[in-house]
Amino acid sequence: MILITSGCSFSEYSSGFKDTWPKQLEKQIPLMSSYHEGLHCQGNGLISRKLIYRTTELLKTNSAEELLVGIMWSSHLRHDFFHSDIKFNGNIDNWLHNPTGFVDNNSKDWVIIQPWWKNNYAKIYYRDFFDDIGAYVYTLEHILRTQWFLKSHNIKYFMSMYMDHVLPDMLSDNKHTKHLYEQIDLDQFLPVGGEYEWCKNHSGLAFSADDDSHPTAEQHKLFTEKVIIPFCKDKNYL
Repeated sequence: MILITSGCSFSEYSSGFKDTWPKQLEKQIPLMSSYHEGLHCQGNGLISRKLIYRTTELLKTNSAEELLVGIMWSSHLRHDFFHSDIKFNGNIDNWLHNPTGFVDNNSKDWVIIQPWWKNNYAKIYYRDFFDDIGAYVYTLEHILRTQWFLKSHNIKYFMSMYMDHVLPDMLSDNKHTKHLYEQIDLDQFLPVGGEYEWCKNHSGLAFSADDDSHPTAEQHKLFTEKVIIPFCKDKNYL
């Protein structure tokens, strides 16, 4: 089996930030290989695009039956945009890999922005263009695009949320989001809401004193053992 994951810092793999759920899952299931597209602070646009690109590349040399995809969606507040000739030092906000990319090692064409960042792109976007409902529309479209892609290739997958507010109940009633929300296959989502809330309420473990916004490695391990793996077994993925 080949594992492909994507998400934000809760799903980050390469920097050694924490032993997140992709690392924990990699340790606990038999794998031929694994690919991880999680990155600190990236929003649902890049979570989707990177996952689709990586999976498309793997389908060139592997069958769909060999693949297992896991995605943890992030905040609707996070945004990104493409620019083929960007002149931007993302470290103004003390963050790694901004701009970022995924097509090859040299293409860094995607800029990540967040509401509280100080660079001019973020300040202009959130002052002049951001709308809360519009941002939820984008998130729903990112989820649906990914869902339809995976289903079209008959790829085994599960989806989840880093926090409960990714898919609030109001999306099922709002006139701009209802038609999108109703198309999401919630049976493919882990049945616990956000990982953060599950760890807070059900892990029996405390968050780190110096970082109470991210689960600890031990909490990620429990989440993987108690939620992800049982879900995958129930779906006959493992």
